[in-house]
Amino acid sequence: MAALAEKAKFLERVEACRKIAAVKEPCGIEKAIRHKDKISAVFLMTGNIMSVKNYADLFRKEGLPVFIHIEKIGGLSLNNEGLDFIADYVKPLGIVTTKPGLAAKAKKRRLMVIQRVFMIDSEVYDHVLDLGGPDGPDMIEIMPSRLPHIIQSLSEKLPVPVITGGLLTEREHAEESLSCGAVAVTTSNTGIWKEDLSKTGKKNARMPV
Repeated sequence: MAALAEKAKFLERVEACRKIAAVKEPCGIEKAIRHKDKISAVFLMTGNIMSVKNYADLFRKEGLPVFIHIEKIGGLSLNNEGLDFIADYVKPLGIVTTKPGLAAKAKKRRLMVIQRVFMIDSEVYDHVLDLGGPDGPDMIEIMPSRLPHIIQSLSEKLPVPVITGGLLTEREHAEESLSCGAVAVTTSNTGIWKEDLSKTGKKNARMPV
């Protein structure tokens, strides 16, 4: 029940703030906390197996949902033991990963899954369309964000919400992505963290039931 409540809180924050802070360096932790009322959640992309729990605890203490980008954590094995370590010890709301094969394993451990996909060609696009289903991710993050026609197409066709990040340097970039159907943007750009995007893109965004 606690996991469902945390997921519901995260989705409420996504709808309210429309942006997720990508924290790539330890110095970004304090900045994200400073703007906690303007961001939906944090994607933690820094640390190692010795520090990641402390970082995650800092965000949880501030009421910020946190997702661990498991490929960015030094010393973490991407196997069952590594997922157990994240789920049972670090205890984030979920993970971010580029590896589709980890989604089902992570969800069995009651972790939300954000599937990060780099749109390099039409073959990847076709593959993304097959990522739905009960063992698939809870959300799909399309990279980079400067592909409005792709974001719009996938947000209309996929059974799960689309978020997007990468190359977001201005507010207008975020607004365009949200208007094309992304439910949120992810960025390490602290300038965008400060922006009010709450009224952008709501008519087109697909949120889970």
